[in-house]
Amino acid sequence: MDIDWCEIKDKYNIQCSADTIRKASTTIFGGHYRKKLEKTPDSNLDDKIAELREERIKLQTVNLENSRLDRSEYRQKLYYEYVGKAITTLPLPDFEPLFNNFSEEKATHYLLTIADVHYGATFKSVNNVYSPEIAHARFRDLYLEMVSFIKKHTVNTLHIVSLGDLIQGILRMSDIRLNDSSVVKAVVEVSRLMAHFLNTLSKYVNIEYYHVPFANHTQIRPLGSKANELPLEDLEYVIGNYIADLVKDNKRIHVHFALEGENGININIPGNTIYAMHGHQIKNLENAIKNISSLKRDFIDYLILGHYHGSSEIPAGESVCNDTEVLVSPSFVGSDPYSDSLFKGSKASVKIYGFDEIYGHTESYKIILN
Repeated sequence: MDIDWCEIKDKYNIQCSADTIRKASTTIFGGHYRKKLEKTPDSNLDDKIAELREERIKLQTVNLENSRLDRSEYRQKLYYEYVGKAITTLPLPDFEPLFNNFSEEKATHYLLTIADVHYGATFKSVNNVYSPEIAHARFRDLYLEMVSFIKKHTVNTLHIVSLGDLIQGILRMSDIRLNDSSVVKAVVEVSRLMAHFLNTLSKYVNIEYYHVPFANHTQIRPLGSKANELPLEDLEYVIGNYIADLVKDNKRIHVHFALEGENGININIPGNTIYAMHGHQIKNLENAIKNISSLKRDFIDYLILGHYHGSSEIPAGESVCNDTEVLVSPSFVGSDPYSDSLFKGSKASVKIYGFDEIYGHTESYKIILN
């Protein structure tokens, strides 16, 4: 019946309050369930409690792991969003018209090699002074030299390869004394410096830019790992992708990366098979082409290297119409106190190699920057 206790008392003349009834029911039914629990064997009850506790902990563990994975995924997404907002593409230059009388079939193809910038290092040696400010000045000088070269040789498409060690990094304690800034700051600044150089140079020429994937000074070597022990932990990957993002709106610049699992990168110049690496993995320069060709199962005409801080052209063999050579690029940074201690060194410079489609490497030019 849908009536409360007061109405029941009046209807049936019951002289008992609601509190009295509630206390009696608690005592009767509470005692009933206590007696029923007392009859339940303790071992069964303990097993049930343990089973419920185990299931609860399993559920908590699963939820905790899912939450951890979700946080990690969302943290990565948030990181990429922040990076994406920070990276703004460079403004496009006022493009000059390309040369109308240019013929790709009859042209010499030119490759500019930039190796061992070691951005972030600051030092003074016997014949060289270096700092981030000087690195900026050298890129400005190189830009002017390349504009003159492009006009003189009527270049429509210029190939440029970065051969690694764009930053000084921290491989040993001596690097801490040389570094003018943190590694993270150096990565950002040298990426923008290289991208700005490519962007302004594209005013006069199409650019095919190649970025080697690995070097030694850009290795981060975490947790006390040794040289080349964790080769994939390399900041060249970050720098190359940062440069690509900065110039992605410039249709005159095409950025090329190495294939997955490769230590170097193929350079696409017609009639020539060219492979570029930093060079820190090479133990024997004279046999390098033969060893890499055997490993890749692909014959190489020219191997382009940095790392050695001095230029050389090493013959490795002969093909039908061209020689095969190891071409070692000089360093952008130049001599330093360490090279002085060995009584060795070379001028800060870059190389331009000219390739004919039939006769291969036929021209070499050296631009000295200090």
